[in-house]
Amino acid sequence: MTFEKLQNNKSLCSIIMSVYNGELYIKETIKSVINQSYKNWELIIVDNCSTDKTIDILNDFQSRYDNIKVYITESNSDGPAVPRNIGIQKSKGKYLAFLDSDDIWYENKLAIQLDYIKKYNLVCSLSNKIDDEGMMISEESTVADQLIDLSALVMRNKIVHSSVVVHKDLFLSIMFDEDKLINGLEDINAYRRYLALHSNGVLIGRPLISNRVLSSSLGSGIKGEKRLAKGIYSLAKSMIVTDTYDGILMCLLIKIRSYIKYSIIKKLKYRKM
Repeated sequence: MTFEKLQNNKSLCSIIMSVYNGELYIKETIKSVINQSYKNWELIIVDNCSTDKTIDILNDFQSRYDNIKVYITESNSDGPAVPRNIGIQKSKGKYLAFLDSDDIWYENKLAIQLDYIKKYNLVCSLSNKIDDEGMMISEESTVADQLIDLSALVMRNKIVHSSVVVHKDLFLSIMFDEDKLINGLEDINAYRRYLALHSNGVLIGRPLISNRVLSSSLGSGIKGEKRLAKGIYSLAKSMIVTDTYDGILMCLLIKIRSYIKYSIIKKLKYRKM
């Protein structure tokens, strides 16, 4: 049997990408998908009404690759949740993989994770960090794989969005919350709700992607008290829509404690000035 036929017998993976004004990096990101050793994929890119040359770049790729599909939102949604959900609704694969428009996948990323996904409900990996020029900021060492459930996310988010693969049939009841009040936290909000219902996840103990750290990214501007407040609101919403409360409640209590601690420290520093 030829390699092509072997690939055709493998499950289709739908890669979901939202983009807004991504002309600087999106070519490199798409090429990292095209270069995957696992070939049975479709790339669904939803442009959030970009005002630069992004759509021209996307249309060029779409004209050359049958498995790259491009859609445009009716209006800018001020966040990635809406375009991501559109992409999921357009997808045809058994599995969903998520990718930000400025990150880079390593060649065997999909092949490795789609082997793991046979045994787990969510698969993510470590990631190296690069800057806007593609220079390495931090490089992860290989460690043991770690089981991921809500308890693993109590203190901090260990899930990098561009490293995630999930089962589509399970994720359809989750989707990304389109509430603008949690912009910048919509990914971890979704994964917490997903793991509350489908707790069997794994963090692969080696980097399979490069995560680009940009000062202009949506989540980078959410810091300190504002980020804590958003986090509390996001967790409270998750509890309302999820039947499994214990894990999310623990996350919520930790977040509230952090908010109180931050507020006290802030007031003490103000008094000393």
